[in-house]
Amino acid sequence: MWKGSLRILTMKKLRESVKRLFADIRQFGPAGIVFLVYYGLVHFFRTAFCPMISVTGLPCAGCGLTRAFLFLLQGQIGRAASINPMCFPIIAFLIYCGYFRYIRGTKIRWFPFFFALLLAVMLVFYAVRMYQYFPDRVPYVYTKNNVLANRVPGYQDLMDKVIQIIRASRS
Repeated sequence: MWKGSLRILTMKKLRESVKRLFADIRQFGPAGIVFLVYYGLVHFFRTAFCPMISVTGLPCAGCGLTRAFLFLLQGQIGRAASINPMCFPIIAFLIYCGYFRYIRGTKIRWFPFFFALLLAVMLVFYAVRMYQYFPDRVPYVYTKNNVLANRVPGYQDLMDKVIQIIRASRS
């Protein structure tokens, strides 16, 4: 009898979790459509997916995350870590949020704190990696084919000088 009650309770919780998931999909579906349109347009008109790279030619704080997640999906943990180790705290954060939202069905505890902490760690990590590797190690490279370089006179010369100064300071 106890096992039957547990099974009914588990099925009820599963249905509630699925309802929350579909409610979130309905709520955020338009954002997903905008993302897919952006994705299609970027791949049609530009070579880089990231808006920051497309506009400025500079890598953003999330640079390499897509590749890192793809490497994780292929089981290549070391390669994921070498491209952008921030994929691990991001996955932990998503699991944490998913646990409260879909399994417990409650408000995500400490969400603003953990989100701010994740962003702060990500920005510090970005600054350190940019200092260590920019502009010579993928993904922390400068992309010359960007909007500012193509539209703003002197931008490409400025970036070339900045990169030259950075390289000279490392010698």
